[in-house]
Amino acid sequence: MVRQQYNEAAKLIGAHLQKNPNDIHALYTLATIEQTRILDYESYTIDGKRFIVLSDSIRKVLDNRLRSLSGQDSVAALFYSANLLGGIGLIQAKCGEWFTGARNAMASVNALKQIKRIDPGHLGAELGIGAFDYYFGTSFKWIPFVSGNVERGIEAVDRSLNAPFPFDYAAKSTYCWILIDRKQYKKADSIAHSVLSRNPDNTVFLRIRALIALWSGCYKSALPFGEKVITLAEKRTPVNWSDLVMGYYIVIRCHEHFGRKNEALAAAQKALAIQIPAEYRNIPHVKDNLKYISDINSKYNRAQSR
Repeated sequence: MVRQQYNEAAKLIGAHLQKNPNDIHALYTLATIEQTRILDYESYTIDGKRFIVLSDSIRKVLDNRLRSLSGQDSVAALFYSANLLGGIGLIQAKCGEWFTGARNAMASVNALKQIKRIDPGHLGAELGIGAFDYYFGTSFKWIPFVSGNVERGIEAVDRSLNAPFPFDYAAKSTYCWILIDRKQYKKADSIAHSVLSRNPDNTVFLRIRALIALWSGCYKSALPFGEKVITLAEKRTPVNWSDLVMGYYIVIRCHEHFGRKNEALAAAQKALAIQIPAEYRNIPHVKDNLKYISDINSKYNRAQSR
């Protein structure tokens, strides 16, 4: 999963579940693989409904199993069910279903708080609670009856960095975006760098470093990061269209900054010639990046024709 080989990971879990159909940890991992893939490809509107169906079916199994479980297995089943509900809420919010997403997120957090009462040291639960507190305290204050505590949320996510895998991996990604949101680029870059030192081709954290370099004006670093994002996006099966467009956007922005008009135009023409599926073109930031690329193409084409 960290290597972003989601189909292979799902096959391994599927084979395990055929022999161990009652393994609640494997059932949850199956949904985690799918959610991680959607977050990676940013395909919320494309694959979100399938994830929700999968998560709902796994939650039913977990909730039924809870009646016969005790001890740590009971806590694990409750935690997995709460996390799946939180994942459903996230996908719904990303697809514009704000109120439904908020309702499911709140129900998820209430269950995670119950887990914390049972097991105060549960760092996986800290991640979900912290992310809820931060994002609902900053971005969703307009939703009635929903409130978060920004600083408390940051502290909880920080603590969750020490959670067991895969929650530490998710915590690092979440924490990076929170730090970026707060313009703490150096700290976010350090965390992303630590992950890439072990997994140098992980595009989840590579794009974090690429965007930090761009947004902080470090164009000399942003350019090779952008080029690597393009190369890795093209190698993925299927192609990561979101990353591919973002990579070209970064490369063109860098050429623009350095006044390299020919290079910017060549990159723009190459990007616009790619046959990107319509559903990915409609992802908001992909659409915005393509507009910028198209504007650069038109600008320098007009300059050449004079």
